[in-house]
Amino acid sequence: MDKISQALVSKLTHFQKRLQSFLENDFDPNADEKKSQQEMFEASRDVSLVRGLSQGLPEDHIDRAIVAFSRLALLFDSGVLLENNDGEWKAQAFFHRGATELLKNSAKLTISLPSIDLLTVLKTDSKPLLEKLQLQDLDPQQRSSCLLIKATPDFAFLLFSTLPDIWLKDHITQVRTALINGFAD
Repeated sequence: MDKISQALVSKLTHFQKRLQSFLENDFDPNADEKKSQQEMFEASRDVSLVRGLSQGLPEDHIDRAIVAFSRLALLFDSGVLLENNDGEWKAQAFFHRGATELLKNSAKLTISLPSIDLLTVLKTDSKPLLEKLQLQDLDPQQRSSCLLIKATPDFAFLLFSTLPDIWLKDHITQVRTALINGFAD
C-alpha cells in the first residue's frame, strides 16, 4: 500500500511541475503591471486566434490539455482547468482576464460533472459552480455564462464568458471546432 501512495504522490508532483512550467511566464510582472493588464483585458473573438488554438499542440495528452487551456485564456473572460480523479473533477488551475494561475494544493476543490461525450459543450449558470470551487472572484458580478467542455477523459475546461448569447454561440462553435482539430487523434 505504501508503494501505491508513493507512486501516486510522485505522479501528482510530476503533473504539478509540468503544469506550472507551462503556465509560468518568462517574466513576472509586478502587481501594478499585472493589475493594469487585467483591467484592459477583453476576451478576443478573432477567428485567426481561435484557429491557432489547435496548432502545434504537444503529442502528450496532459501537455496538450495544459497548452490548450492556456491559449483559451485569450478567448474567454475566465476559466478553470479540471482534472479527473476517479470521477471527481479537481480544479488545478484557472485564468482570469488573461492571467493564468496554478491553484495551491489547499485550494483545490472537487466537483462532480455530468457524463458527457468528449468535446461536447454544455452551458450552465456560473454561480453554483464558482461557489462550489470557491472561485467567485472569477465572476464577481455574476454575469457570465459557464461552458463545460470535456477535452479528454482526464481533463475538462470550465469557460466563462460575458458575451451575449447571439455572439457566444458562434464563438463557442469556432472554439469547439478548433479543439476537435487539436484533440482528434
